[in-house]
Amino acid sequence: MKLFDYKNIRIVPKKCIVNSRKECDTSVEFGGKVFDMPVYPANMKSVVNFDTCEFFARKNWFYTMHRFDVDMVDFIMGFNDMGLFTSISVGINQDSYDELEKIYQEPLTVDYITIDVANAWSEKTHKMIDFIRAKFPETFLIVGNVATPEAVEELTSWGAMACKIGIAPGSVCITYSKTGVGTHGWQASAVQNCVSVSEVPIIADGGIVEHGDIAKAIACGATMVMAGSLFAGYDQSAGRIIEIEDWKNGHAGYTRYKEYYGSASKHNKKEYKNIEGKKILIPHRGDMNILLTELKEDLQSSISYTGGCILDDLRWTSLYEV
Repeated sequence: MKLFDYKNIRIVPKKCIVNSRKECDTSVEFGGKVFDMPVYPANMKSVVNFDTCEFFARKNWFYTMHRFDVDMVDFIMGFNDMGLFTSISVGINQDSYDELEKIYQEPLTVDYITIDVANAWSEKTHKMIDFIRAKFPETFLIVGNVATPEAVEELTSWGAMACKIGIAPGSVCITYSKTGVGTHGWQASAVQNCVSVSEVPIIADGGIVEHGDIAKAIACGATMVMAGSLFAGYDQSAGRIIEIEDWKNGHAGYTRYKEYYGSASKHNKKEYKNIEGKKILIPHRGDMNILLTELKEDLQSSISYTGGCILDDLRWTSLYEV
């Protein structure tokens, strides 16, 4: 198996067939709905909250609410009342079973559920898949994270309707440095290898550094792309604002930052136990609408450069390894 990351591959250009890159369609069908773009923010407490999810839903971009200290009944009820689609995360321990039972008893409309586990290739995940498929047969079930074709095949046989690929490739994940395990450095190849055997959509989760990495992930065969740091630090992002005093030209001032931390960090866990994440500060970036516009324009350009006019034309286009 070849190991390579997004920085090690280039997309080969082809003859352009559109009059303007604006003609290129970036929309994607996922779980029975069509979204404007195939990329969405990571379900991390320092990236998304209720307002972030509402912002993305109203833009017709996909989202997934994180699972930490959230009353999911209230969350789903709020989105149901607004007529917006619902996408939540759960774990595999008893608290998640209890939360799902409350949702089932209401009942509430849940469009998407993501089983969110550091390593989803386990019998505990299998049991949770069985539980969700029995209780919520109409809900689109995403399961992650895993890293290998063997894991994808088994998760799919258990009932996963989409698989999330990526273990420890993110900028605030330190799993690789602490355990030696993960797709750090070979995330792109992990996505491509998993897509090659998968009968369900693959989500490339993590390792997105540049906007062009989204196009590369799609070219590797991914249906959707999840990114954390890309969406952190904006007005619409979650994360606490931090002001740090600095001096410029002899005058005191303040620079604004937002916290960004991994789900396995002590800042998220609230205890120092099995720590595999860290916290960094990201300079405040302003309005996220500017980012979303730029991401769409960049992906449209990628499609046009590869001789296409729709997103599917970008999948499995020629890649050059460097």
